[in-house]
Amino acid sequence: MIPYVHRRTLEVVARTAAVLEAGELLAHRVAARQAGIACEPKAARFLGVQARQEAFHARVFASAARLLAPKVTAANPAERALAALASRLDSDLDAGELWSSVVGLQVALEALGQAVLDELEGVVARHVPALAPLHGLLARQEAAHRAFGTRCAARAIECGELTPARLRGATRDYDALVGELLMACAEVLDGFGVPYERYAERFEAALPRWFRVAASA
Repeated sequence: MIPYVHRRTLEVVARTAAVLEAGELLAHRVAARQAGIACEPKAARFLGVQARQEAFHARVFASAARLLAPKVTAANPAERALAALASRLDSDLDAGELWSSVVGLQVALEALGQAVLDELEGVVARHVPALAPLHGLLARQEAAHRAFGTRCAARAIECGELTPARLRGATRDYDALVGELLMACAEVLDGFGVPYERYAERFEAALPRWFRVAASA
């Protein structure tokens, strides 16, 4: 049973769900494209599974918004920032730059996703505890996507498939684009009583050291 939740909280949940749904749909589309150009069968299989999981996550967030706030119409405040991120990811994929796109999706965007899901854990447990197990499942799957991408990108750097120049360009661009995405979501996320700065700190902490070093080089 879903307990009574204040209308203001419902509105924040609905707006947050709209952002998360759009982000998951983007991740689904990009992971599917990545699976199509990955040369290693193991990587292609993982990316195909990720694409299906991201589609499932999008349905979860859409359903959560309808369940918790059926009368609230929520605009997506991050639409423009997501479009800019999608454009950069598509540019990498159009050029066959799989590992640069992995830096963008599985490393940078998933780091932000982890930061948001970690902070929302307490919100879900407090306001909608019935959804806590589902939240945990999504968090574990997203963590697996990030771990896979971080390992693959690090291996590509070591063997020279991701050159220093391409790595610098990818980390700088995606760090800026994901930062803009977080800033676009700041007002919504602040509605849960968690300041923007805490999400930003969690995002930075979730990035691997090689990402931070390359982005600042």
